[in-house]
This record gives sequence, structure tokens and C-alpha cells, in this order.
Amino acid sequence: MTWFKALGDWLSAPAVLPRLQRLAINYGALFFVMTFVLTWLAPGLGYGAKGVVGGDFLAFYTAGDMTLEGRALEAYDFEAFDSALQTRVENEHLGMMWQYPPAMFFLVGLLALMPYKVSLWVWILGTAAMFVWALRRLVRSVAPELSDQRLATLLLLSSPLCLMVVTSGQISLLTAALLMTAAFRPNTHWLLAGLAAGLLTVKPQLGVLIPLAYVMAGAWRAFGVAAVTAVVLHTVSVLVFGPETISAFFNAVVRLQSDVAGSGTHTPPVNMTTLFGQLRYWQVPSSIAMPMHLLLAALVFVSVTVLWRRHARRDGAALYLAALTGAGAILVTPYAYAYEMAALTPAAIWLVFRSRMDRGAAIALLTAAWGLLTLRQFVPIDSLVQMPFLVSVSAFAILASHGFRAPIAGTTTGASP
Repeated sequence: MTWFKALGDWLSAPAVLPRLQRLAINYGALFFVMTFVLTWLAPGLGYGAKGVVGGDFLAFYTAGDMTLEGRALEAYDFEAFDSALQTRVENEHLGMMWQYPPAMFFLVGLLALMPYKVSLWVWILGTAAMFVWALRRLVRSVAPELSDQRLATLLLLSSPLCLMVVTSGQISLLTAALLMTAAFRPNTHWLLAGLAAGLLTVKPQLGVLIPLAYVMAGAWRAFGVAAVTAVVLHTVSVLVFGPETISAFFNAVVRLQSDVAGSGTHTPPVNMTTLFGQLRYWQVPSSIAMPMHLLLAALVFVSVTVLWRRHARRDGAALYLAALTGAGAILVTPYAYAYEMAALTPAAIWLVFRSRMDRGAAIALLTAAWGLLTLRQFVPIDSLVQMPFLVSVSAFAILASHGFRAPIAGTTTGASP
């Protein structure tokens, strides 16, 4: 469209673009500082009638505290877990459930060794550091200039993709780091990729595309390392916390899925990235929403299979394939909230550096996504279509269409197809 191209050209102009970049970084820095300050100004752990300092971090900390008390198994019991939560914040709207594998008890147990607010910021900064490390690996592969690497990293850290995680207190920066590491060059960096894929099994729904990608790429060493890492990690956790935690974990997953597909009492569809969440938000019955979601998930699986098979031998396609996998990961599971959109950061890097799209058009797309995800916090623009879903499905559609239509830039390697 002429107007879209004109907008893109204006946004990418030398007189405009640096100002927009500074504005975005300053906004992100101010948001981060204000969140930090409010953490310590709050007299307890509650923000008003419904809010909680750290958001979902309360669940991680509480599970860790129960672990240290020798009550890890009770975390899978909804009533027992809710009672433990209420001892910290008396709030009938919490609705938090614990459905992570027993291996997570190792991590959350360490968090509970510190006072809550200290632990919260160790969590945020620690997971952010892992995210930055993984992000810089991808950025360095396409931006040789150090100044460009720093700018891209700062812009992504200041974006809604990452700021949503700071307020939610979720694990998403860490899982996004593991996901992009697992999907980036699994043939050449097979040990690192395999370790990341194995560790990602602490949130297995985000890693369902990884084995498929490894098979299509012939990344058998990465596949083997991932399998060994996962088996060792979860075997040790069962030995430490008891075999009964396995059945308790699966029961918790079934309970979660029943709530997602049913009433949504504890898993409301608001703020989800998935088609299932969008349809449920429109009051479409689960009996219709779930098959439609599974159809989209099947399309994502097929697309990822074909595109990894087609492009895995090209070293220059590494960023593209990592971006494709990250974008697909938050669409295939019915249960994914906006804080998981940190997985879209490789897609943002690819769009700017490798998409072969007109520079102005790429900047216009990113600016639009940034604006929609930011404004939705203040203006009810999600009333028709939820912006997390719209941005997520659009990102995957752009990536997939590019991969099917055009060869990905890069040189052929010796990796198996």
C-alpha cells in the first residue's frame, strides 16, 4: 500500500528513527525503574484489592518455600497451594496453580532462601541476564557492528515483549533464552543447543517443536544431548522429591487442561497468544474452539517441518529458523499468555536484518506491533481482537510465507537435510 510505504519511509528517516529509538529505550528504562521503586514502596505484597507485588512470582516463591519445608508434593494440591499463597497475600482473586515438573523445585527452592522482594529482583535480573546472553548470540550473527548489537539488544529489552515479563514475574525470559538457544544452529552448536532443549523441558509445552526441528535438520547429536539432559534432570528430581511427584504433576496438568478447556476460572482467555484463547474470548464454546485451535497447530507443525527440512542446510538461515520456531511455539499450545511473547524476539531481529523486506516496511511493522502492545495497557483496543494473538499469528504468518516464497540468504553447510 502506498500509505504504508510512505509511513515506513517516514519512520525510517534519519531525522525520525533515532528519536523513536531513544524514546523506546527511555520508556523501557523508566518502566523498569518505576516497577523496581514500587516494589519497595509497597508496604506488603499486595497492590490494591487484586494486585500482587511480583505477580506470578508469588507462585514460584511459595512453591520454593514449600520445598524447603519438605512439602513440595503439596504444591500440586490446589487447596494446599492456595492456602500457602494466602499466608503471604490475602487475596481471593489469586487463582494460582502449580503445574511445573518436579525438576522446578530445585530452582524455586533456591529462590525461597532469600526474602521475597530480594528474591523477586534476583529472579528478574538473573533471567534477564540469561535472555541477554542468548539474544546477543543471535544479534552477533547478523549485526557485525558492536553499536548495532547494543542498540538492538536495548530496543528489545525495552519492548513490550520483555517488559510484560517484568511485571508478571514469570519465567518467560529464561524459557525464551532456552528456546532461542535450542533452535539456533543445532548442528554446529549441538552441545549448547541440546543442553538448552533438555532444560526447556521444565516448561515442555514451549519445546514441542524442537524435536521435530532436530529431526528435520539431522541434528542427531543435539537430539541426543537434549534427551540425556532431560532424562538426567527429571530422574534426579524424582529421586530427590519422590516418585509420587510424577503422578501429582500429571494430575495437575490434567486439572489445568480441564480448566483451560472448561470454565477458565483459573485460566481466563484474556491476554492469550493462541487461537483457542481468542475464540474463547469471543465466547466460542470449547467444543468448537479446541478443534479450530488444533487445526492451526497442525498447520504450524507442517510449516515448521517443511521449512526446517528446506532451509536447515543453509547457515544463513539459522536466525530465520530460530525465529520460526519461537513464533510457532506460542501458537501450538492452547495455553500461552502474553508474557510468553519474549519468544518473538528472534523474529524481530530477523525482520530488521534478514527479511529482505523494505527497511521502511520492516520498521513500520515493528512500530505498529510495539504501539499496539503498549497502548493496550491503557486503551481497550483488545475488545475486537486480542493484540497478543494478532501479533503472534502475524509474526508466524510473515515468517512462514517468506520461507515458502523465497530462498533464505546464506551458504550451504555440510549439515544433513
